[in-house]
Amino acid sequence: MHHDTAQRGVTPERDLTPERDDRPGRDVTAQRDASVGRDAGGHPMSRTDHGGGPAHVPVWVIRFNEAFERVYLVLRVNAAWLVLTLLGLVVLGVAPASCAAADAYISGREGDRVPVWRTMWASYRSQIVRANTRMLPLLVVQGGALMMLWIVMGGGAARQAMTVVLACLAVISLFWATVSASALAAVPRVRRQDLLVSWRISLLIPGALPLRSVGLGLLLLVWVLLCWALWPVGLLLGAGTAVDIAVSLLGRRGERLLDELDRASAAAGG
Repeated sequence: MHHDTAQRGVTPERDLTPERDDRPGRDVTAQRDASVGRDAGGHPMSRTDHGGGPAHVPVWVIRFNEAFERVYLVLRVNAAWLVLTLLGLVVLGVAPASCAAADAYISGREGDRVPVWRTMWASYRSQIVRANTRMLPLLVVQGGALMMLWIVMGGGAARQAMTVVLACLAVISLFWATVSASALAAVPRVRRQDLLVSWRISLLIPGALPLRSVGLGLLLLVWVLLCWALWPVGLLLGAGTAVDIAVSLLGRRGERLLDELDRASAAAGG
């Protein structure tokens, strides 16, 4: 009797181990992960991998790394652009160096690491004549437009109406020549055409892509003013960033425009 009372007075210990479901088809891993909190994407919030690190990298870390890699690429491209421009004595080096910088950016579109110097040097050597013959006339127009603006701003025009007319002509010429030269650099297919065909296509692009052309002109204007105010930034990133802007706005869209022109010509010829 005392023995039965002792048994009733003792509370047996409870087994806190979760029951294991050994039914066929039951995923044991799913049972183990059921007790782990998960975020909206279904990823474990507190689980670590076998190496002791987080199960997934935060988005801001990925974005920061991408931005750092981009800035580092622009720094290298800009340094190579300066060297190649000086190698061509500036006048004959600006055009092929800009085309070489655009080719470096195009090579890195898919996120691959680009051998900047090797890529730009090969591009520079292969198209130093082609780039100069196609872009130098546009660079001359740019220089003439800037000179006209300088004269107008200095009060060189006799009448106010003439001042307005000359200023408008200078701005339009500068804008058109800048976008056309940017198209030649950013779209390799344009500069690979025959001379007259390259000029015709490059001069048509500002009218065919008006929104992108205006955006390019405004962004380049802001960037030039920023580099003028902060000359160390212009020295380290100036030309590299300008070419990067041109490739971003005109590169892929210019290629699609050429494809559309080819299909239209084939349809008209057929």
